[in-house]
Amino acid sequence: MQSKNKPAQTKQEREHVGRIKSMSCICCLLLEQPTVHASSAHEIRQGSWFLSIPLCVDCHQGKNGVHGDKTYLRILKMDEFDLLNETYRRL
Repeated sequence: MQSKNKPAQTKQEREHVGRIKSMSCICCLLLEQPTVHASSAHEIRQGSWFLSIPLCVDCHQGKNGVHGDKTYLRILKMDEFDLLNETYRRL
């Protein structure tokens, strides 16, 4: 669903986001736990689609995820840009 607060994605952005969503959750991979849910594209900066990382529902919006208390990031000793770097490495 397109947000009213940001412009529609360009063709290049849609293609990139499609690649990101097709990946396994980057947090689950690094934590060596199975990914149960499909990945969504988490934008590190709103509207910057090339700064997106693949995250499952739990790692994205769950209690321990990047929109929660960030427990998973603390366990990994990483921030969202470290996850972005790892995502690009695996693309």
